[in-house]
Amino acid sequence: EVAVGEQTAINVTLGEDHQELEEVVVTALGIKKEARTIGYTTQEIAGAQLVKAREPNPVNSLTGKIAGLTVAPSAELLGRPQLILRGSSNILFVVDGVPVNSDTWNISADDIETYTVLKGPNAAALYGSRGQNGAIMITTKRGTGDKRRVAVEFNSSTQIQPSFLAIPERQNEYGFGSNYQYAYTNSLYDEGNVNRRANIWGPRFEGQNVPQYDSPVVNGVRQGTPWTARGANNFRDFMGVGVLSTNSVAVSSSGDNYDVRLSVANNYQKGMVPNTGLNITNFNLSTGVHFNDRLKFDGALNLSLQNSPNIPQSSSGPESETYIFQVYGSANWSVADMHDYYKGPQGIPGVQQYYAEYGRGNNPYFVAYEWLYGHRKTDLYGYGRLSYKLNDHFNLALRSQITTWNQLRTERVPYSAITYKTPDLRQGDYREDRRNLLENNTDVLLTYNQNLGKNFTLSAVLGANARLFNYNASWATTDFLIVPGVYNFSNSKNPVQGYDFGADMTVLSAYATTDLTWKKFGTLGLTGRFDKSSTLPAANRTFFYPSASLSTVVNDYVRLPEAISFLKLRGSYAAVRTALTQYSIGSAYQQVTG
Repeated sequence: EVAVGEQTAINVTLGEDHQELEEVVVTALGIKKEARTIGYTTQEIAGAQLVKAREPNPVNSLTGKIAGLTVAPSAELLGRPQLILRGSSNILFVVDGVPVNSDTWNISADDIETYTVLKGPNAAALYGSRGQNGAIMITTKRGTGDKRRVAVEFNSSTQIQPSFLAIPERQNEYGFGSNYQYAYTNSLYDEGNVNRRANIWGPRFEGQNVPQYDSPVVNGVRQGTPWTARGANNFRDFMGVGVLSTNSVAVSSSGDNYDVRLSVANNYQKGMVPNTGLNITNFNLSTGVHFNDRLKFDGALNLSLQNSPNIPQSSSGPESETYIFQVYGSANWSVADMHDYYKGPQGIPGVQQYYAEYGRGNNPYFVAYEWLYGHRKTDLYGYGRLSYKLNDHFNLALRSQITTWNQLRTERVPYSAITYKTPDLRQGDYREDRRNLLENNTDVLLTYNQNLGKNFTLSAVLGANARLFNYNASWATTDFLIVPGVYNFSNSKNPVQGYDFGADMTVLSAYATTDLTWKKFGTLGLTGRFDKSSTLPAANRTFFYPSASLSTVVNDYVRLPEAISFLKLRGSYAAVRTALTQYSIGSAYQQVTG
């Protein structure tokens, strides 16, 4: 202190003080810790780094960004990327510290502040058996820190995919047939032709006259026309231009005792297969309120609406355009002649398709516009957390989260579609696959932080969790249709076939974690969790799994060469258990029939 006295000016000289800001990462239960004290592997990446080059799915952006995480983006519309973390594909998703059931499409990339990948069982021990292989933690954006207190953010991008990166070459030297022979029969639909089954063993394309599907019939006899590879580029000519358009707007505000953010994002995809597309709209609301110095509330709500009139199929079957062209189709016909898929005399509107190879497969335009796979899904998740600061060392929090979604997928199989069904009467079908999920997690958390003298720092969490899970699914199909083009179960020619499946689960848990740091020499971390699961036998439903870790930053107490800026040693141990559950559930048909 300096006495002012009668002085009118005081000269102050600021001295340098070198201090390093500690990196903080979000760990299990959403707890923030200094990265240098963590005894297991974590890696964090900012969401802003991953939206410069847009991906259809936000998780696709993690490709090549996280060590040990393999991301295999799906080329299919609405296909979930395959994620493998240290050899396992069973990875837990956590949003703002709360586990969610995610198809990876139900969150907007523009709402993500950071991704943190917790690797291995130590990192996710406090999330129970479903986190035994690690977790991908997503922290969403909150209210603005702008001094003007209100901020508006708008993002828009459009990408065009004109073609595939690579297309396997196919031979276009021979047409379909067998024993190097082929001739379309005199009948309208080529019935009884023994030489049309295989697709590459027919005559060589040399311009010779061969009776074909569009050759003229004179006096009941089909004439020959030049045999050429007129459809060598059928697949490229059929596929269109893919479009990915993403638009989002967010309004955020904050004050001395509150923050709020509201965003709307739309993801539109136009498939390369004609008449396919996907529209996803996400609404996100997050808020926080400080009632006083001790009591505060924060929460978030996310609604995702998905809709597709038709999802292209990539299976090896007669409903897949890729299969039609690249596996089974020949080059002796041009796809340009297939646009009118009810063209006469072969075609009859609503009843019989027109196709050069009918009997072997389906007209690709007929599949694209008549054999439809619809998709609708409503996905909602959110949480609310109320926390109270008991004193300088203890904090008590109550948190409850809900995840729920309902999904409807339909399949409309038109008359004359070749399905490989037994018997294949080609009289159409209609199917519905309904799935509903509801999950609630409620936690009570008591946290403790204190310096123990001059040498030790202790932080601990004691918590309890109740997890309620309910899944219901139904799958039903007609057994051929009575009236063409009428897609409902009352139009089934034979009795409707239906399957139902339900799964309920309750898990009650108690857990604890503690970190003890000794000066700057090292940190010991311990966790333990008890689970009581309803999926296990009544006499043996409770199990315990612990973990321990030790870490030290050598730079803090050993002078190292300048070339080594940071050296950390760590080791960990964990014992995990499972509750005889599976991390994903399919349709009722799959669950019942296997």
